[in-house]
Amino acid sequence: MERRAKIVCTIGPACRGRQALGKLIAAGMDVARLNFSHGTRAEHRDVFETLRRLKGDIAIMQDLAGPKIRIGEMKDGQAALREGEAFVLTTEAVSGDAGRAHVTYDSLPARVRPGDDLYLADGIIHLKVEKIRGRRILCRIVHGGTLTSRKGLNVPRLRIGGGLNAKDRGDLDFGLALGVDYVAVSFVRSAADVMRVKRIIAGRKSSALVVAKIEKPEALDNIDRIIDVSDAVMVARGDLGVEIPLERVPAAQKRIIDKCRTEGKPVIVATQMLESMVRSERPTRAEASDVANATLDGADALMLSEETAVGLYPVESVRTMARVIEEAEHYGERHARERSCAGRASSMDTVDAVCSAAVETARYAGAHTIGCLTHTGTTARLIARCRPPAVRIVALTSDPAVMRRIRLVWGVQAILVDRIEPGDEVFAAAKARLRAAGIRGRVVLTAGIPVSKKGSTNTVHVVSI
Repeated sequence: MERRAKIVCTIGPACRGRQALGKLIAAGMDVARLNFSHGTRAEHRDVFETLRRLKGDIAIMQDLAGPKIRIGEMKDGQAALREGEAFVLTTEAVSGDAGRAHVTYDSLPARVRPGDDLYLADGIIHLKVEKIRGRRILCRIVHGGTLTSRKGLNVPRLRIGGGLNAKDRGDLDFGLALGVDYVAVSFVRSAADVMRVKRIIAGRKSSALVVAKIEKPEALDNIDRIIDVSDAVMVARGDLGVEIPLERVPAAQKRIIDKCRTEGKPVIVATQMLESMVRSERPTRAEASDVANATLDGADALMLSEETAVGLYPVESVRTMARVIEEAEHYGERHARERSCAGRASSMDTVDAVCSAAVETARYAGAHTIGCLTHTGTTARLIARCRPPAVRIVALTSDPAVMRRIRLVWGVQAILVDRIEPGDEVFAAAKARLRAAGIRGRVVLTAGIPVSKKGSTNTVHVVSI
């Protein structure tokens, strides 16, 4: 059985070239992430166009920077901060070094106070505020580390900004004009943050879907409504692990995955999955266990960040993650437990019931493939929500954008068809397309009759190919 959980790769200086991107695809990349916190629009455009030429069905996700405080450029790209030494954050335009760094938030000196804890680089570096002198914040380094340009700064006590800033709006317009498949929204606090971006996307006549990044405690408080209005969710553990006590992160991750599975919404687990592979050919055993546990929890996708963007071993990182996922899935299928795939009551009750019935039919009929005719990808998502063991899910769609977006969904392979045939012809056409793809044996097919109506999946057939 093919790998079911998908791999998201962040594209950066280590893998921007055509050859490097081709190697990532060959290694198992399903979704490419363009991180607009770094890089120029010209660089992102080049990556987008190269990916479309290399493999048209790769999904491309634009990740907006959001209202995050960042440090500026470091003089040599990075500096080593040592425990116990003094360090200055300033709103003045300076090049960073081991003793100081520019900070992008002009109001920060007025908002922090002596005794505050500040965290840099996803919490790796810990500073304690000692004094404020005009535009400078004088700190002591509690925990040191290597600080690179444009790293984020977290102040857990403060609520900084909200919504889309001018950069985000410009980047969003740029990404939608390119034709990105997903837009990841950083620092979501409420459903309103997601809906604001959805309205902009709709206004641009784009079909891009929205990924809500869970990084703030307010998002955890509003998680049900956020999941309800989002197209997908990302558990962004870097900032989340700074904003809330780190011991709460594993439970939050499991809770979010479970809720997303119940709703049939794709969920991505991100940050520091194989972080040691930024500089090492092999991950730690703890990192391998982390990837395996996220897989066993039922995440649709796992994301590589610095590992592929700036690491020394981007391709090896993808291969390693793929191997760990596959082994975890083999274990999971051998020890699979019965799980209800009924979602909560909604306007999609009929589709929910048909998708659940398709999974049960495949189990009792001994079918190894479920094929679904889909206009939007919803049927594929709802079938995948059931996590059927040892069953291939194949989505047949006539829309290339839907084919790309399905790349994020657990266990689903997408096949592009010229059109979805009308009436009873739909099943004969589906059988022919599946046969051409090399699929044989007993197959469960789902479709909506009439086929022209979106969201109308109401039929299950068992066929032999």
